Amino acid sequence: MTNRQSRHILRQAVEVIAWITIALLSYFVLSNVFMSPDFHKATIDSLEEKEKAVMALAASSAATSTLISLIPDDIGTPIANQIAALTPKFIIILGAIVLQKVLVGVVGYISFSIIIPFACMLGIAYSFIREKILRDTAIKLVILGLVILAIIPAGVRVSDLLYETSQASINEAIVAAEQNEKDIEEKKQEIIEEDRNWIEKIEYYLFNVTSGIGRMISQILKLAENTLLALIEAVAIMVITTCVIPIIVVLVFFWIVNLLFGFDMGKIIKNSSFARTHDNMNLLDEEIEKGIEQ
Repeated sequence: MTNRQSRHILRQAVEVIAWITIALLSYFVLSNVFMSPDFHKATIDSLEEKEKAVMALAASSAATSTLISLIPDDIGTPIANQIAALTPKFIIILGAIVLQKVLVGVVGYISFSIIIPFACMLGIAYSFIREKILRDTAIKLVILGLVILAIIPAGVRVSDLLYETSQASINEAIVAAEQNEKDIEEKKQEIIEEDRNWIEKIEYYLFNVTSGIGRMISQILKLAENTLLALIEAVAIMVITTCVIPIIVVLVFFWIVNLLFGFDMGKIIKNSSFARTHDNMNLLDEEIEKGIEQ
């Protein structure tokens, strides 16, 4: 055995040991670390804070809609329906937050228990076969695993930057909705105490602002309108910070990865030894056919 062959075997052995070490470290150590809730505590705390805000807005929305809908003669029904229509949006926002909470731990498992060990297997295969496509694919998978791991925390962090600037508005919307809910309930009680037969006189009171009950009804509707506007603003902010921003971050991440590390799979396959062997076989067949014709 020559020195060159010995160096080749030694380098091959070192590469295989390195790939195996990375795979074992990734699967048995890093996957457990990155799946731990303690590691993602800051991200989870941020998501839970947003979740509480959404739940508070949804509760205020439901309570206000119910109170307004109880006004006789369907006076508040249009506004109540508009407030109730916000419920599906709260569900979407809450679903996005819960999904991010779940993915925070799952992506760590996917990256370090599946993607990176598989990339190491390709690296080991490359140590023996020396196919460029194996090396390139292994590198791509490692980068992909790291990108997937960073996407959720990065998306949450970017969302937090925007959320912090708008948090005062959301808190004000929650406080305003809760206060309006209490005021509406108080106005309803005042109406009941003032006149038990106001249903028969509702048309009169609506067109006579000097009537005490008419004024209270107008105040209730005004409070309901303010609640609706506050909730719409809060929903818009939450949709942007919990749904739109994370999606944009994902797209930007993969765009950057493709820009920096993108490769033409067709070109790599074309330049691989398998493709060259196939081309050589085609040339050999053509030469045989020409020889037969002659």
